[in-house]
Amino acid sequence: MLSDGYELVERDGAPDGADFCLTVTDDCMEPYIRRGERVYVQASAAPGEFEAGIFMLSGRVYCRQWCEDYTGTVHLLAANPARQDANIAVPKAALSKLACLGRVMTGAKLPRPAYM
Repeated sequence: MLSDGYELVERDGAPDGADFCLTVTDDCMEPYIRRGERVYVQASAAPGEFEAGIFMLSGRVYCRQWCEDYTGTVHLLAANPARQDANIAVPKAALSKLACLGRVMTGAKLPRPAYM
């Protein structure tokens, strides 16, 4: 995201409202978003609870489901129950290090992770 390591692609087939797209490189969001799949992102929209978003934390970019707990901790969750190890908790005191780049435009609402 902060480098010249990107490729311009034709907008054909992009949903209305999409601002950019990314290719997912891991299996954290399977089976809803598969490794190698291109996702379209609406930068002007923040994800709602358990919606997928694109987040930047410490220079790394993540596609995860978002939720916030009663303490103000933000949880970036892997939809894939086999990848709970990839969940990220960002305490309220560290939220200034987290940036939401937008909401992933999915065809259907993602369910709350089964392990929650």
